[in-house]
Amino acid sequence: MDTNSTAGEHLIPPTSRIADDTAKGSDHDGQSETDAARIILQLEQNHAEANAVGLGSPELDAFHSLMVSLVAEADDPKAVIAYIAELLSDHAENKACLPKLIQECERLGLALQLTDDPTVDLPGVRTIDGRRTVVARADEVAVAYGDVHAVGRCLTCSSELDDTALLDFPANALLSFRAVQDMTGADVKICHTCFEASGLPLTAAQRGPEWMLRWCCPPWCVNDHTAPCAAEWHCAFPAEAKLRDAAVDSSGYSGSSDGLPWLSAQVVVSNDKPQAYGRRTQVWLSYGVRLGELSPAEAREALGEMRGFVNQLEHVVKQAEKIARDDFGSDPEIARLDREAEDRRIQVIRSSSARAA
Repeated sequence: MDTNSTAGEHLIPPTSRIADDTAKGSDHDGQSETDAARIILQLEQNHAEANAVGLGSPELDAFHSLMVSLVAEADDPKAVIAYIAELLSDHAENKACLPKLIQECERLGLALQLTDDPTVDLPGVRTIDGRRTVVARADEVAVAYGDVHAVGRCLTCSSELDDTALLDFPANALLSFRAVQDMTGADVKICHTCFEASGLPLTAAQRGPEWMLRWCCPPWCVNDHTAPCAAEWHCAFPAEAKLRDAAVDSSGYSGSSDGLPWLSAQVVVSNDKPQAYGRRTQVWLSYGVRLGELSPAEAREALGEMRGFVNQLEHVVKQAEKIARDDFGSDPEIARLDREAEDRRIQVIRSSSARAA
């Protein structure tokens, strides 16, 4: 494993950065001076306790002097302490992640180079001296570990992938024509177990390039064209409302429609024998059992209408909520007497009709 042998010494930024980011001048107000005096007193006490139990060292003395000077010179001493605490926390995390980062690089056969170069933003893989090398900032070891650890692992459960892994191109994702890639440029994948647990259909991208070429499928198509009576068109996984249509259909017409969503929309492409019949893209917009086949332009118009209606619906709902404050429940006894009176009235009408006949 090729690593920068001095990387561990530079996991905390230089003191000049601390001073630049926290100390803004020498004009202290009364509160700042009070805060500084209190914090310095605590630092002195802690330093004395560390020396008393045998933890003292020249390095600790130097660090203590630096802390005291930064607090004394800062406009906001509490902000200085908070910033240093954050740096120390990051340093501890980076130090803990360094062995794990080295191990992950070894797993992937990658070299590792840590640097203090401020122009290095995110960790990346470069070829250095003929070897693929992870290059990362020394103060961003934890970030680099997260990126390297993900390579070759399932996006969902982080287990190492085998030959049954599938592209991370789930059917319920937004339509896209490119798979997501990791820091090495490889496609991000999920294991077969996590895919089965998702309950989603395979996309054409997950079925592979041979499938897409055979059926002229776009990557997001979820139709199984080998199934009996399979559709000749291509369909994206629908975006659906969680509310079922039967819950809002008071006529009961949708009650036996196998739990259809209240609203649903999906992209459908028809390209069967395109040389003869062309290629047509539509948005299928469903309201329960009702289906509208819209062109993209018509779907855009419908979207605008829906947005406007949502604002009106918000007003109606607010008005209904306000009026509903005066609502009250039924009285079962009065309701029973009313039904009995209605039954007697109907019986009288029927008797009168029979005598008239």
